[in-house]
Amino acid sequence: MMSEASEHKDGALRHVLVYSDRLASYDFGHGHPFKPSRARQMMELLNRYSLLDGPDKLVIVPGPIDEELLYLFHDRAYIDILRNSERGEFTMKMLEAGLGTEDCPVFPGLWDFCLHAAGGTHRGAMMIAEDAGPRVVFNPVGGFHHAGAGHAEGFCYINDLAVAIEWLTGRGRRVAYIDIDVHFGNGIRDAFAGRSDVLCVSIHESGMSIYPWSGFVEDIGEGEGRGYTVNIPIMEASDDEVYLYAFESVVPPILQAFRPDIVVAVIGADTHREDLLGHLNLTSIGYERTVRTINALSPRLLLTGGGGYNMYKTASLWTLAWAAVCGLEPVDAYAGLIGGMMYGPESQSGTLRDQPYLVSGNTKDRCFEYARDMVASIKKNVFPIHGIG
Repeated sequence: MMSEASEHKDGALRHVLVYSDRLASYDFGHGHPFKPSRARQMMELLNRYSLLDGPDKLVIVPGPIDEELLYLFHDRAYIDILRNSERGEFTMKMLEAGLGTEDCPVFPGLWDFCLHAAGGTHRGAMMIAEDAGPRVVFNPVGGFHHAGAGHAEGFCYINDLAVAIEWLTGRGRRVAYIDIDVHFGNGIRDAFAGRSDVLCVSIHESGMSIYPWSGFVEDIGEGEGRGYTVNIPIMEASDDEVYLYAFESVVPPILQAFRPDIVVAVIGADTHREDLLGHLNLTSIGYERTVRTINALSPRLLLTGGGGYNMYKTASLWTLAWAAVCGLEPVDAYAGLIGGMMYGPESQSGTLRDQPYLVSGNTKDRCFEYARDMVASIKKNVFPIHGIG
């Protein structure tokens, strides 16, 4: 593994991981499902499986983003409220901005956390925008896709993704956004639904059964951006087969038609069947195949972590995602030397991957029928806009 201060041969650097113990140590409060410490557990697994070795990889520590960059997307009045929220004075303006709620609490270090998390994503955007930069950058403590221009929601305060995409498009880059988090990224939808220079594709549990209760297939953008918002909702209880059918029917053809310079992706692990907040039945099999497909379709790739509320599964899936984008197969250096894996139940010790799990019967039939309807709608209403036959 190379540190940020290390030198590397020109053109050798291909994969960059953004990480700091500082970010991973923040605490949203007792009982809050969002745990930045997931990233630290992922780092331990990456080291255990020797996935940070080699001259083509670099780990960088994110610095704070320049506050002025936040205004590429966010309202100044909201940023003032967010910056001042740590003073401990509750105001109605805070509540109106979504701060101090159960989902978006105000905690010690909140402003610092926001600046550094957004700083990590922005640093990644700058690196992949360079001609000689890396092909992949991954910021696990990033992907806050619910935050609006003037409010916080869904555990998200600063929309690091919207800021990064605005910065990239401002430099002439053609950006495709792909979101595989279980929750629809409504903040991103609101930011880019009227634009044709950003393709926003999201596959997520249907808003009929999960927050933010939106992201339906009929929403394909508006005005100039009609056809550039692509929502693939799938029914709760859907498994790997249903998910992969929907994803692979839509994402490869539309991404190939759009021909992005850079792909920005949220690879939330909350689609996993053991997640605490989602209701899907994915395993590592579907998740890993999806990430590999995204990687294969992307000329340059900026990854962010997004959701994932089973910490052990999230750390394992992000480890598999990093291995996938690096073209590596995880090998446990400690296999046979210690009893059981670092994380997870003994039944799955010694591997990051799950056993297959498939839904059957009427539930499977209903999930597949729903997915087929969603794909058919997209092929009818969106594909022709992109010249896909």
